[in-house]
Amino acid sequence: MRAKWRRSSADDVRLKSEIAPLLADGLSVADSVAVALLANPELQLAFERLEISRSELVAASTLPNPVLILGTREPGGRLAPFYPQQTVSIGLLENVLSLISIPAKRRVAQSDLKRAQLDLADRIVAHAAQVSLAYLEHVAARHVLELRERSTAAATTAVDIISVNVANGRINAPGDLVVERNALFSNQSQLRRAQLQVATTRERLGQLMGIAGIADDWQVTEDLQPLPADDPDYGSLEERAFAQRLDMRAAREAIATRLETLRTQRRFRWLGAFELGVFREGQSSQIRFTGPNAVLELPLFDQRQSQLLASDAQLRSALRQTELLAQQARNELRTHAAEMQTTRTLYMNYRDQLLPRQQWLLSQMRSADPSDLGRLRLRLSNIAAEEEATGYLRDYWRARAALARAAGDWSGLLGWSAPKSP
Repeated sequence: MRAKWRRSSADDVRLKSEIAPLLADGLSVADSVAVALLANPELQLAFERLEISRSELVAASTLPNPVLILGTREPGGRLAPFYPQQTVSIGLLENVLSLISIPAKRRVAQSDLKRAQLDLADRIVAHAAQVSLAYLEHVAARHVLELRERSTAAATTAVDIISVNVANGRINAPGDLVVERNALFSNQSQLRRAQLQVATTRERLGQLMGIAGIADDWQVTEDLQPLPADDPDYGSLEERAFAQRLDMRAAREAIATRLETLRTQRRFRWLGAFELGVFREGQSSQIRFTGPNAVLELPLFDQRQSQLLASDAQLRSALRQTELLAQQARNELRTHAAEMQTTRTLYMNYRDQLLPRQQWLLSQMRSADPSDLGRLRLRLSNIAAEEEATGYLRDYWRARAALARAAGDWSGLLGWSAPKSP
């Protein structure tokens, strides 16, 4: 998957034809990320910010324009008749300091462009993570909706059974009917909330993909993935994270940029202005005067103290930002690793112990107890347990995706390739 920068109206026109094949047969999680990389407007804004850094590199590499100076003078005073009637001056000046500092400025701009590219790549991966999490939330919401539809159907049947039994005089417990009707009301309310959650997560996913108003009839094709056999080793993740995370690499590049900026400013602090040129003066007597000129700023007062102080502060800020990112990375890794381990344990308890026991009880009741009402109540309990297990499985994948983002190891932890910047 590769992000694409839309730079013209023709690119915008081609957008629909490019995403149509991805939407045709339903969206997998990888398809939804691919659509987002093509269509999401936030990523297009990130590309424009990168172009600003490219323009700064072009500016740093461009030779400064020479300055043309034109002037004319006429004599005055008592001795004016003895001098030519008019003198014309033509001069050409070039900023030598700008010329000799071009290599240093280019190095600064190149380093800053590399930082901007890493920032863009990190923004792309971060957006892919948001899309995949939104996809996860949507498929989990769809699964919960299915369970609540089953639960509401079972609760409706329970109310019907009790209503028939009360009407036929088989039981004289109107309180049971009230209890079951309240349970049905609760199930119907939860069903409506599940329907709202499906609609909300769908809109969120469509917004992140950037296709709202472009294509609204898309569907997802995947369900929650089963629990993987094992979890990644936390120790090795933390060790690799500082080399793999794009924001950490961008922060280190920002330090390099600040160092080069400070080095350049210190090297040229005594040359505030240095211009060389040639002048020629012509008089009406046809006499010409030609010679060099130099403009040199004397650093008596302003010795670039303010620029050096600002650069020192910016360098220290870049160092502190890197330290802050390292601390945040450790915190994120440890937090998400703990969440992943806990949700794995909780889901496995439901999958391997509680749900099998519920199924066994349901099978026993089918064979030994002909009471439809008792079987329905057990089915409701079993569906509720399935919903809780679904929530734990969703939370596990949510934590694993967050861990992949924190570790900078998207493909290794989620099993599909990370998006690439152009």
